Amino acid sequence: MVPIDCKTCIETSLQQIGLVCPYSFGASLQLEGCSLRYEHVDFLGKVDVSVRYKRCRRPVSRHDHEFFWRRDRVVADLAGRPGGGGFRVSRSGFVEGYSECVGDLSTEDCSSCVVEAVRRLKGLCGSAAKGDVFLGKCYARYWASGYDEETPDSLKEDQVRKATAIIVGLLASLVILIAILSICQRAMGKK
Repeated sequence: MVPIDCKTCIETSLQQIGLVCPYSFGASLQLEGCSLRYEHVDFLGKVDVSVRYKRCRRPVSRHDHEFFWRRDRVVADLAGRPGGGGFRVSRSGFVEGYSECVGDLSTEDCSSCVVEAVRRLKGLCGSAAKGDVFLGKCYARYWASGYDEETPDSLKEDQVRKATAIIVGLLASLVILIAILSICQRAMGKK
């Protein structure tokens, strides 16, 4: 990440965390490219392997043995070797991945955190083409190259769902309005 991008990411985090977690004694916000955390207890240098967030996208056929073989190679590589500054990158053919720790962990604590993140990633995301697991002090992710969450078909489906939700909402509002007017009319007729 370019330093200016990092600065912008942190500034955005500061703005959003106040909106998302107002008046709280502790909060954690993970954006694409940076994370922000504050608490009323000392957490610096302490390992935290609690799952903060997970995202698993689009399942792969369980018969796609090549994908699973490559995914397993990538995540094993991430878990098996230390990286400079806690950042690790791996690739096996069309499957890529990376992991990273926050800067206050020792090399050993970072390695154990990434091992746990990878274990959780495989367990929680199983057959997904893309998986992300964020623990308290590290994260790991993998994806099949060329994987794109926003395909033209999925965008059309989203638009149809949104339009349907709006129409259903309008119809429900109309029914409620008619019911209220009917109740008012009956109340006026009784006087």
